[in-house]
Amino acid sequence: MHVERARKLLYGGLAGGVAAAVLSMIGFGIGYGARGLGSAALASFLVLFFYTAGQLVMVKFADAGARLLLSVALASYTSRVAVLGLLLLVYSRFADRFPVIPVVVFLATVAVVVGWLVVEVVVFSRLRISVFDEPATSDDEPSAAVAEHAHEGVR
Repeated sequence: MHVERARKLLYGGLAGGVAAAVLSMIGFGIGYGARGLGSAALASFLVLFFYTAGQLVMVKFADAGARLLLSVALASYTSRVAVLGLLLLVYSRFADRFPVIPVVVFLATVAVVVGWLVVEVVVFSRLRISVFDEPATSDDEPSAAVAEHAHEGVR
């Protein structure tokens, strides 16, 4: 049940992110040429990787307990940030070979994140999530003798 919902959120977010990435690459490719296209493609790839990896972890562990899910989510996030940090370290060492336009990287990143989140919120709002009280179990219900004794005092 939770896995299906997490998978729907993944697919929805991915669709929104890819749509925003394509639009960003087209727009910045037209506006800034090959460097704009490359900068937007790099930013789009990093955002899509970051979000997809995180959401795949959520799909994998959607039915797990809350503590395990929190631990896995934090480990996933830490790993992705570490990978991103390593990529930035490598980039800073070889920045002259891969010139990017910082404003394009920033704007494309924002566009893809917003595209992902907007569609994910729309998908989430359309999920059928039942809200109800848990049914009482036999352990929660008083025994028949206790209930009868309680009613005797009322008579």
